[in-house]
Formats: sequence, C-alpha cells, structure tokens
Amino acid sequence: MINTLDFSHIRFVPATVSFLEMHAAPANSILIKPETTFTRLEKPVSVAEYREYYYGVGKEWHWLDRMVMPDQELFEKINAANTEIWVMKINDVPAGFAEFVCENDFTEIQYFGLLPDFVGKGYGSYFLAWVIEKAWSYHPTWIQLNTCTLDHPNALAVYQKAGFVKVRTEVQQRRVYEFKGSRV
Repeated sequence: MINTLDFSHIRFVPATVSFLEMHAAPANSILIKPETTFTRLEKPVSVAEYREYYYGVGKEWHWLDRMVMPDQELFEKINAANTEIWVMKINDVPAGFAEFVCENDFTEIQYFGLLPDFVGKGYGSYFLAWVIEKAWSYHPTWIQLNTCTLDHPNALAVYQKAGFVKVRTEVQQRRVYEFKGSRV
C-alpha cells in the first residue's frame, strides 16, 4: 500500500492554509467512551508503523509530506524529545492517531485523524475533544493546529466550533497524489 507510491503521480497544487490557535482550555471535560483507549507509542517509533497511521488517516486528504520524506529525517522528527504520538483504539482496534509537538510556549497538534473505517460513526468530535484536552495537558500558553483546503471540507468549521480562532491564512504549494478518479 504505502510502499508502492508511484512518484510520477505526485504534483504540486495551491492550497489555502489556515493557521488556528486556542488560548484557553475548554471548560468542559470529555466523558470517556468505554470502548475507547488511548496509547502513547513508545520511542523509538518506527518509520513504517508511523507511516501506516499517517497515510491511513491522510491518504484521502493528500497527506504526502511524510511519505516522501527521507526515512532518517522522519525518524528524527517522530522521535524528537518534544514529540508524542498517540493511537486511539476502539474495542482494541486502531481507529486513529494524534501527534503533538510541545514547544516552549505552545503545543501544536501536528496531525490527527480517524482511519477510514471509523469515519462517520460519531467518533470525530469525540476524538477532537480528546486531542484538545491532551494538548492542554502539556501546560502550554496556547495550542495550535493548521488545516488547508485539501482537508475535509468541514474541517475549518469544526475546529472553529471547538474553540480555535483563525489567526492567518496563506496559499502554499502542497503535494498531491493523483489516484485514478482523484478529487484534485
């Protein structure tokens, strides 16, 4: 699956990137769903395992940057001291992942999302609430995440409803993989 990317099908397209921040933790705590568990991946995290989660969640949304990144560079990023990667499981089956990068003043939600088999089953807003709560658990001054026009069409609105504020936008060139019947 992920090792068979034909690089001749990768091209660059413009995407509007929205940079979002949250400066106060939500007042409500989430109620844990009993069928869910969250596990931090122990370091060193293997590049192959990471890419299975990354591409499993992001394939439809053209997440390619870490698929084409040299293995050693990716290994260093995902195993950096300030990075944590968590996996959400539903009934002991991997359902999604979240990657946090903790900086001096803020925590960035670098990546997160559900695997396709769990989309549309009521776990998206629950997982987002957990991710936000987890990001605040690192005791930052603020948390941030970015989304772009290649992500789910509702992503920006969902993040804003959750309490994120758009602080700026910019157009960037993003890699996309042209699958047969691709939407880009």
